[in-house]
Amino acid sequence: MAKQLGRRAGHGGEDPLQPLRHSTAHLMAGAVLDLFPGTKLGIGPAIKDGFYYDLETPRPIVPEDLGRIEARMREVAAADVPFERSEMPRDEALRLFAENGQDFKVDLIRSFDRAEGADDGTVSIYRHGGFVDLCKGPHVERTGRITAFKLMSIAGAYWRGDETRPQLTRIYGTVWPTQKELDAYIDHLKEIERRDHRVLGRDLELFRIDDELGSGLVLWLPRLSVVREELESWWRRVHRARGYTLVYTPHMAHERTYERSGHLEKYGENMYGPLLLDEGTQRFWIKPMNCPGHIKVFQSRIRSYRELPLRIGELGTVYRYERGGTLHGMQRVRGFTQDDSHIFCTWAQAQGEIGKVFDLAMEFMRLFGYSDPVIYLSTRPERRLGTDEMWDRAEGALREALGVREVPYKIDEGGGVFYAPKIDIKVRDAIGREWQGPTIQIDLNLPERFDVTFVNEKGERERAVMIHRVLFGSLERFVGGLIEHYAGSFPLWLNWEQVAVVPIREDALEYARSVTARLEERALRVHLDEPPLADMRERIREAQHRRASYILVVGGREAASGTVSVRPRGAGKGEEERGVALDAFLDRVVRERDTQQLPSDFSPAEPSVGDAVG
Repeated sequence: MAKQLGRRAGHGGEDPLQPLRHSTAHLMAGAVLDLFPGTKLGIGPAIKDGFYYDLETPRPIVPEDLGRIEARMREVAAADVPFERSEMPRDEALRLFAENGQDFKVDLIRSFDRAEGADDGTVSIYRHGGFVDLCKGPHVERTGRITAFKLMSIAGAYWRGDETRPQLTRIYGTVWPTQKELDAYIDHLKEIERRDHRVLGRDLELFRIDDELGSGLVLWLPRLSVVREELESWWRRVHRARGYTLVYTPHMAHERTYERSGHLEKYGENMYGPLLLDEGTQRFWIKPMNCPGHIKVFQSRIRSYRELPLRIGELGTVYRYERGGTLHGMQRVRGFTQDDSHIFCTWAQAQGEIGKVFDLAMEFMRLFGYSDPVIYLSTRPERRLGTDEMWDRAEGALREALGVREVPYKIDEGGGVFYAPKIDIKVRDAIGREWQGPTIQIDLNLPERFDVTFVNEKGERERAVMIHRVLFGSLERFVGGLIEHYAGSFPLWLNWEQVAVVPIREDALEYARSVTARLEERALRVHLDEPPLADMRERIREAQHRRASYILVVGGREAASGTVSVRPRGAGKGEEERGVALDAFLDRVVRERDTQQLPSDFSPAEPSVGDAVG
């Protein structure tokens, strides 16, 4: 019974700090009860990097209360009282919590099936001091073990995630074995805040989400549009060089398409529609995925085995409904562009094609400075399309492809999408956080539903294998991640302002214009600081704020010698290079752009105690 209780209540996990974190959740709940008599307890699990507890308090908890709660927690911790576990018959536990007015604990106990519990129908109880909670544990031995903790924030949460039930106050906290680790974690959170793409997006004028236009819909402002244009151009070059055929498909399709694909059956709650067209006689839906369109491209004529593998790619915009509370800047949106590609091939070709995609994905991650890839094989979810035989074959093909390449990987049980198992590649960014990277899926379901075939060597129709894959995934999410990865300072090849030219005085303006013209001849993006001329230091600060990759300062001396003073982004006042020949600078910056080098001010941090935050 205790095992099921803990699992259902959100406890558990294999984190070695779980007992410490869960114990601190109890310590916090006890402190709230002491300070706010009549508080009703929800659940209080350990989570990644900390803990929370859901509570219904006599009056709302506000941020100013957190200091008082922490102080009371420290008093109880200093008392060094033991955490004591006991078992109690289910009916007795119901009476205990009912008598104490703990309605949510009563609700939890009543929801458990006796058949799932111990033979004697008991539940486990933990006590420390006068605090009693329904819990499976484990906990640390005594409250004195809890020393380095901090309460972080307050949020709202519906009881058991049900909007029809009471809304509780959720208090989040973090705890670590030592003060040094806690301090490192707090510093890590400050670094995350500094890199927040929503804040940088506003300060650098990169993107906007306008509520009048629609929540979850991104406006790419001019600077970030440059980044997107460069990414898309690079993507197209890479794919054409690797034999992909690039296409465009419509933004909506007839209802029968999504009935046939299974999207309406398994994914309909996340789709926009129906749109009633032709005087209401036809029902269309906005596309949530590009797969059906690529199948129709493949089926535009009869295909021969000689044409395979046929690699079809698209930067296709799709729309999916996400609940308002889950939207998050560019990283969780309702309209986004995916770099979808689908490879149609034979079974004999499938392993080789998966290998080529895998190699491209690794190259892709290295280009952007992502490190430490972790490979997951995500297997069949509970809700899925297709037979077990089809899933066995698809999962087996992915396993074989990884095995041949001797790639270490982890199993993500049930983590596949409803139509296919997949290989997920997750990487760490500049401050150690894990991000979703490229994915590779092998789909035996849609080829069956759409009867995707080719003519084989015997002149017979044969079912094609269909491999799905993305590199960017969502461009919006990927670029939002890049903003944080680079802390707003993009590599030269992507940057909206590659060079800023700052004349010292007006008499250097003509030379500054000639320098600008030379840079533009090499297709560099240049900002010339034209009159009216403000204080030079202020103009340099403005160029730094715009995140120009290089600032060229020119005056009479530079004009006379045909040189420039070069200040790379991030360099201090005394770190500029003086007397650099313009031709030498041009060669250097063009080489940096064309080789797509990472910026000199990009320095990935070593993973820290907070490296799992993301």
